[in-house]
Amino acid sequence: MKRLRLSLPHSWLGHFGSMGWITATYVAQQIVRLLSNILLAWLLAPALLGTMLLINALRTGGELLTDVGVGQSIVNNPRGEDPVFFNTAWTVQIVRGLLLFAVALALTIPIAHAYEKPDLLLLLPAAAPIFILTGLTSPSRFLLQKRLEIRKLALFDLASAIFGASVQLLLAFLMPTIWALIWALLIGVAVPAIASFFLIDWRMHRLRWEKEAVHAIVHFGKWIFLSSLVYFLAMNFDRLYFADMIPLALLGVYGIARTFADAVTELFQRVGSFLIFPKISATGLRGAELGAAIGPMRFALLGVVAIGLAVGVVLADRFIYLVYDARYHDAGFFLTVLLTGTWFSILASMAEAMMMGLGKPSGVALGNGVKFAAIACTLPILLPRYGLNAAMGAFVAAEAIRYAALTWRKRRAGLSFVRQDVILTIAFFALILLFREASSFVGLTGGVGDWIREGAQVHG
Repeated sequence: MKRLRLSLPHSWLGHFGSMGWITATYVAQQIVRLLSNILLAWLLAPALLGTMLLINALRTGGELLTDVGVGQSIVNNPRGEDPVFFNTAWTVQIVRGLLLFAVALALTIPIAHAYEKPDLLLLLPAAAPIFILTGLTSPSRFLLQKRLEIRKLALFDLASAIFGASVQLLLAFLMPTIWALIWALLIGVAVPAIASFFLIDWRMHRLRWEKEAVHAIVHFGKWIFLSSLVYFLAMNFDRLYFADMIPLALLGVYGIARTFADAVTELFQRVGSFLIFPKISATGLRGAELGAAIGPMRFALLGVVAIGLAVGVVLADRFIYLVYDARYHDAGFFLTVLLTGTWFSILASMAEAMMMGLGKPSGVALGNGVKFAAIACTLPILLPRYGLNAAMGAFVAAEAIRYAALTWRKRRAGLSFVRQDVILTIAFFALILLFREASSFVGLTGGVGDWIREGAQVHG
């Protein structure tokens, strides 16, 4: 065991190349997403982006609320590469997609009436085939994830992102209506779904239903289901609640800020999902031995992240002012607040990957559950009384609470990085103040006082 512990850091260092592929292709995807986002903001009215934000939130809800951990089971289960297990998982995924399609059609009228938006009576059924397409998609991506074939998987995701953005912009240019976004959504999923069959030998795919495999998927997936349920509520409650409480145009502006803030969080979720989760699953180390092996690398990585994220927080408003027209300038302050909360989200995402690698998805469900509870309790109080600006402060607090819950569960599993995180968090906030004053000194931005006054003037 001692020999394994000593060799593990070298194994992790050997996977920096994999992390480089994840990071490089993800950054490229976000550049594509950024350009697409900016151009769509010029081509389409904010209300259209707000409507699509609601549709995507409902779509994500349908997928996450029925997530039984098909992909995670392939990665985690020793039989993941067994064609019988693999194809049973694919069959479960197809059945789930068909059921979601039927449920989406059945709920169209109630949802449209609940939001008092008649357009949804046509838009939701038009978008519903997305569930069939995602259900038919090959689970080959999860085999590549299990095998740590990161380069192939990362390039596929990048190509899919470029294709989807290109279709979206072309259709928005040709017909600047909500239907451009609906059709782009369907086409942008259908083509990668077909291409996914060629990531491995396409002849491997067969419809199978082995009871033992189904039992293993459901047994592991029960916590994935609960975690996905609370994850959806925690991550999308604001979108669903705001859609009924604020104008769609303001929702579209808010969605711009959420897009960029979520991009940062998603990068670390990908690193955790594609690298940390399968790596910890494969190693025999647990508890203090595992903590000692990964602690130094974790501290160094998060130190670099703290510097980069602090720069992002400081320049967020100026970035929005530079690339968007005046209709979207309020997104600058929104983005500043959301990026601040992203620090705690990054810490939580790394903790989640460790808990998944240890085979304890219940901790992930707990973290997202307390985050949702914090948002659901504070948002309806803060928004009507103090406006959107104050309500977003709840998001930062909720991310911190989620991180605290996961830290408690990690300590029970023998992993604790509390001292590291306290030092890094203090440094992060100190860097924000330092960088903002420095940027004010060179004339790039206003000082901290100007920052606060600008935020108070936002139409939130």
